[in-house]
Amino acid sequence: MFFEVLSAAIGLGLILKGSEWITDAVSTVARRLRTTNVAVGLLLVSLLLSLPELAVAVASVFKGHAGIGLGSSIGSVIVNLGLIIGIAAFLRPLRVPRHVVTRDGVFMLVATLIVATVALGDLTVTRSDGIILLLLLVPYVVNVYAQEKQLAAREQYQEAASISKSLELTGKLGLGQLQIRSGALILAVGGLMLIAGAELFTNSLISFASLFNISDLFIGLTIGALGPSIPNLAAALQASRRGFDELVVSEAIGSNIFTLLVTVGIIALLQPITIDAATASVTTPAIIGITIVFFYFLFKGEFNRKAGVILLVSYLVVLAAEFLARS
Repeated sequence: MFFEVLSAAIGLGLILKGSEWITDAVSTVARRLRTTNVAVGLLLVSLLLSLPELAVAVASVFKGHAGIGLGSSIGSVIVNLGLIIGIAAFLRPLRVPRHVVTRDGVFMLVATLIVATVALGDLTVTRSDGIILLLLLVPYVVNVYAQEKQLAAREQYQEAASISKSLELTGKLGLGQLQIRSGALILAVGGLMLIAGAELFTNSLISFASLFNISDLFIGLTIGALGPSIPNLAAALQASRRGFDELVVSEAIGSNIFTLLVTVGIIALLQPITIDAATASVTTPAIIGITIVFFYFLFKGEFNRKAGVILLVSYLVVLAAEFLARS
């Protein structure tokens, strides 16, 4: 038991540090290229925030435990909306610009409903479904570029500044600093750390599932989702404290879109997923429910402390329902 906990802690530390170094490398490259394109920045941040979940998901599939990958992916969506936004809104109310609702929020809601429909259709997510999910990212990219063109020059400047700040905050957990001048070297080392961390962390999750005789999907929904989401929580709390309300919400939405379409799509492409009874009756309605609650406050344009409490309670209710359904 001690070895599994130690392995999980080391693996998680490598995942978090690797993600941070990859973000640092990408930020360095972006500054050198003088990239201020809003659409590119938004997509880049969403991808970077989803890297830990993607690494764990792919590692779990190659080890024959796709349920852990699926659970981690779905769980990260629930964590982003219920736990991260809930805590941030409770500590400090968050105001949301209208373009975040129309550009990102609506698409996240649609993506959630599509994934749920695919899962419940015949209780399997096939390779064909995985390809469809990956292709659905194209309309989102097109929509992001179209929305950017509608922003005034001042709004584009403010958005680019926010993206730069988001890259600065993402994954900064104070796990120690090492100065390396080469952006390419940081990227390579960060990638190796991410892969090694995902290997250790996934092995630990498999061991936990065996030791406590619980399903792969449940261990993924809980530990597998919460661990890799720590950078998102850290970035959200820092952004909220500094008054970057839009970053907190847009990062959660963007990360969820990539997780639902790219991570779940890749899992299905590598290994078709069979949906069990508990997932169909509890997990899928849960992700739809918490997304609708989130979207209600998003549409109102503000997450006040009451919204934060409701989202936090929703997250805890989902965990309790999952535990009861799978115990």
